[in-house]
Amino acid sequence: MLMRLFNRRMCCLISTVLLLAVTGCSKEKESKSTPPADSAKSAKSEAEPTAAVEAKLAQADLLDGKADKIVTRCASCALRMNGTSDHTLKVLDYTLYFCTERCAKTFAEDTTKAVLALEIPEG
Repeated sequence: MLMRLFNRRMCCLISTVLLLAVTGCSKEKESKSTPPADSAKSAKSEAEPTAAVEAKLAQADLLDGKADKIVTRCASCALRMNGTSDHTLKVLDYTLYFCTERCAKTFAEDTTKAVLALEIPEG
């Protein structure tokens, strides 16, 4: 009798451990991986190659006086602060500099929407 109760408990324990192990593995595959912080990252939701997105990026690129496909001002800060090459994001053919990693991550959540919402400051 005691052995039978022990076997039932052991069977339930083993089943629970296996179930947790299997479900834990499947969730790990679905989780988002963090991209390396030291290199230019491609946005998770790539900006659609529309004429409007391309035009906004071209205008933002010219704010530093050079048409080099590098937007040096932080797009998350309304292009009013200077970004650094430490925090970059690739959108289409452009490299965008951000002042912080948080700004880059926020902008990367929906690049198309973020680019289209940019208001290009004068000079």
